[in-house]
Amino acid sequence: MRLLLALPLLLIFSIPAAAQQSAKDKEWIAHCVSQISETNKSRAQTYCVCMAESIDTSEKLRQTDLERSFPPAHQACFKKAGFKIPN
Repeated sequence: MRLLLALPLLLIFSIPAAAQQSAKDKEWIAHCVSQISETNKSRAQTYCVCMAESIDTSEKLRQTDLERSFPPAHQACFKKAGFKIPN
């Protein structure tokens, strides 16, 4: 019986983050990806999803503004996406 009660919670927490994104989040992520002049859009997508999950802003910022406004989140998401951090 407990398993039946726990199963819905388990399913909710196992849904990928992309499936839980609102329309505003998806719009923000698409804008973010378009701001990154990187040929690897997969990395840009990973970075922007990470930033959307890490920060709380609906403002559509340019890439450089994201870097300046949220330095710890930017660096963590930059690494997660596999970008090289310049020295």
